Amino acid sequence: MKYLSSAVDFAIKNWMLIIPVFVLLAISGLIQGAGAAVSLGTILSLADMDNFTSAEAIFRLIPTILALAVGSGIVAFIARFIYEPATYGLVNKKLETGSATLNEIGAAISENFVKYVMFLIGSLVVNLVLGIATILILLLMVLLVSLLKGFGVALMVIVIIALVLFFIAFGVLISLWFSAMVVDGLSVFDGFKKSIEIVRTCFWTVLGITILVSLAASVVSAILGFLGAIPVLGPVILSVIPAAQYFVIAVFSLLIYRDKTGRAIA
Repeated sequence: MKYLSSAVDFAIKNWMLIIPVFVLLAISGLIQGAGAAVSLGTILSLADMDNFTSAEAIFRLIPTILALAVGSGIVAFIARFIYEPATYGLVNKKLETGSATLNEIGAAISENFVKYVMFLIGSLVVNLVLGIATILILLLMVLLVSLLKGFGVALMVIVIIALVLFFIAFGVLISLWFSAMVVDGLSVFDGFKKSIEIVRTCFWTVLGITILVSLAASVVSAILGFLGAIPVLGPVILSVIPAAQYFVIAVFSLLIYRDKTGRAIA
């Protein structure tokens, strides 16, 4: 728990470094909120049985709703190219030198942008390979089910459970991938191998803290979910939760990586 405690303590003391994540997630949340408001308004108008033109209205609003949904996804995707290199860069600099401010956000993005792009490409390739392998395995299981009947069904259930456990374990093992690239400047392939090498020595710690932080964020989101109904301000307020969750996990990843590789922390 020392890593989680240190990560939370770091986040509290350096809360200003969360601002880039918060702002970009808030913008995405505002767009999503606008889409939800339009959809809700359409549903309410359809509830008026005396308004027979409401069906036409919904068809006219479909392009707007789709545009807002797609726009939100695009903004969220683009935002990652800004706040992930910035956050990891600033946090790592703070841990390494004891000093990091938002004035250095440009330098952090510049230094880690290419690394992040390579990391995303590497992740895409790995997911593609695993996805194809999974599809082939499931197709094989379907064939076995048709041949072996009851035994094949039981075997397929076991294989599906094994696949789920494998993906969870694999996700944990590569969770320090980008951290390795940022801290040690490793290539995408070397960072991948380094993450697996490090996490193997602290697998349950990484898994446990990741689950704990996710559960805490989910509980807080459930408790404060009613705030989402507040126009404009609601989505902005709720954006604090995923921003804080992301930041704490990023700090934790860098802390445990630096500790396991013997890197001093300022």
